[in-house]
Amino acid sequence: MKKSKRGSIEYLSAFMVICLAGLLLDFSFSVKELRQYETDARDSLDSACLSAALIDMNRYPFSRFININNPENSWMIFKECLKNNMNLDSNFNSDGMSIYDKVTVHKFVIYNVMGNSLISYDISENGNIESESIPYSGSETTPDGSVIVSSTIYADIGMNVKSFLGIKKYVHVTTSVDVVNNL
Repeated sequence: MKKSKRGSIEYLSAFMVICLAGLLLDFSFSVKELRQYETDARDSLDSACLSAALIDMNRYPFSRFININNPENSWMIFKECLKNNMNLDSNFNSDGMSIYDKVTVHKFVIYNVMGNSLISYDISENGNIESESIPYSGSETTPDGSVIVSSTIYADIGMNVKSFLGIKKYVHVTTSVDVVNNL
């Protein structure tokens, strides 16, 4: 009489469940890693926007308006701070492993509230500035939905990132920072 092997189906099933659990764990770790890249990019972008918020302190005592009156200088400071925060070279390319493509600044806008006017400076990636003045009602918002109260800087960047498993994703980050008058 021949003895049959017992438990081969159970061993195969257990092996498949362990492999599936390992794959799910690796995938969830990669997703978490990509989210962390997005959080780091948002922190870098917030810091760069705050550093670019240079208000005119000579004008403030007379007008009581907080204004960013030198958009070219703010743009240059923003770019330098973003490059330093994200370890980018002069062409906005990363030298690290996670960002494998150029970081692109899609939009950089400075909003200044002056009485009943809202003046916006839309700065393109090559430094061209388009200025626009519209009536201010107090309900105007930035493209990400933040209400413009005083001087506000809005920025929008994007980059391709990859996780340790090779999962690639385009990370798109926007932020608005305000310089408000607390008087």
